[in-house]
Formats: sequence, structure tokens, C-alpha cells
Amino acid sequence: MMTSVKSLDVPHPPRAVLAALFIAARLGLHLLYGTLLAVFYPRLSHDQQQTLLRKWSGQLLDILHITRHGVPPVASDRPQGLLVVANHVSWLDIFVLNAVMPMRFIAKDEVRDWPVIGWLCRRSGTLFVKRATRQHLISLNQRVADLLKQQAVIGLFPEGTTTEGGQVGEFYPALFQGAIAAAAPVLPVCVYYHDAQGKHSQLAAYTGETSLLSSIWRILLRHDLHVSLTFSAVLNLPVANRRTLAAAAQAAITQLRCAADEADAQGGSSTLPTPSPRFF
Repeated sequence: MMTSVKSLDVPHPPRAVLAALFIAARLGLHLLYGTLLAVFYPRLSHDQQQTLLRKWSGQLLDILHITRHGVPPVASDRPQGLLVVANHVSWLDIFVLNAVMPMRFIAKDEVRDWPVIGWLCRRSGTLFVKRATRQHLISLNQRVADLLKQQAVIGLFPEGTTTEGGQVGEFYPALFQGAIAAAAPVLPVCVYYHDAQGKHSQLAAYTGETSLLSSIWRILLRHDLHVSLTFSAVLNLPVANRRTLAAAAQAAITQLRCAADEADAQGGSSTLPTPSPRFF
């Protein structure tokens, strides 16, 4: 069962509006706190950056009353970089993933100009992509490869745009080239937004003509949003080419998304079934 985006835009009682305004004030203060931290962020050590990014992102989700489920695989002795690929539903996805596994994301160039959030992304090392420029893609893939060789964790949304989360869109292979060049493994993860009963929710969906502010306001008015992260087995390289790698990642996430639909059909669950990922 799927909650319609249109059905979410209904009148709310004054008490709910007042509560949303209070949460909005807390969110504003948290974003201000983030801008202050971002001034010093590039000067911190790698471990300090990771701790700060995880904690700040988790606090943002707590302020918005977003309950999260799912534990990423752990490999403290990981000898090389990792490309994490996920389906893309919302502007929240970056913070959801950073709250459990801090990473540098590849984001569309428009995010650079978003108020406050865009600046925070720039300061935290986000890599911005101009899809219309082939030369830029070549340069970005080289940058990604260099970072992966330096044991960085890079996040990528290969659909190239957000969806309502009902199904996984086609994965574009272009930005998988960096992982191939660095011979770095790829970790697929399914992002699934739902209510407390495990029913798929479009509350967080950031699609169509929805503005960032209207999306935030819609989330502020509701306190029943959950998000589950389910991690697949790592895709170890080498593979034939980036198209093969993108197709394998898409198939892995689609399988996890179908498992969520099956759980929904059987009555729902507050968490997705999580396989035991093989991390190397």
C-alpha cells in the first residue's frame, strides 16, 4: 500500500501547525549550528570529521522525528575506498546515510545553490556533477578514483534524480567509472521510507514541482516517518565495465526494495529484513 503525496497535503489542526513551527525553530537553530561547525570542519582530522558528520546528521533526523533502522557493515581494517550507491527519494537521503556511515557524496550541481544546505554540502566535501558536460564527468571520475585510492567512502545516487520510492529507477553508469579505475568495491543500499507499521510512505519524496521549503514543511507537520537502510553484499571488482557494474548494483537494490514490498503485503514491519553483507 502506498501513501499518495497529494493526500499528505491536507489541512492540519492548529495544534499540529504550532508543533511544526516549534520544530522548525529547532531545525533552524540546528542548521545555524551546522554553519558554525562547517567553518572549522575542513581543518579537523578525518576521524573528527566522521564523528561530527554522523552526530550532526543524526541530530537533524531526531529533530524531525524521523526514526531510522538498519546497521551498515563494519570493516575497521578496510584497506581501500568504497563506493556506496543508493536509490534516491529525498533531500533527506544524504543525512540518513551520513547518520550511520559518514561519506562524501556526489550530488547534482543545483544542490550547490540551495540555501544553507548547499553551503553545508560544499564545506563537507560534496562533489558536484554537471551532467551536461562530458569533460566534467571525465574530470569528476578521476577525482572520485583518486579519493577511493585514498580510502575515502563516496556516496552516489545513480538514478540521477529523486523518485517517489515505489520502485528503483534505471541506474546511469557514467559515475561508476571512478570505482572501476580505482578497483574499489561497491556497496548497494536500499533507502525505504515508511510508517511505523512498515507501509511505504511518500512523505519524504522530493519530486516534481515540490520545493525544498514545502517538502520540509510537509515533514514538519507529521511525526510518523521511518526510514530503513538495507545493505546488500559488496560488489567486488573487477567487472567487465561500468554498465555491468551499474546493472548489478541496480539489481541488488531492486531485490531489497521488492523484499520491502513483500513485507508490506504480509502486514508490514517496522524494519526491513537485513541480509548479512559480506564486507570483503
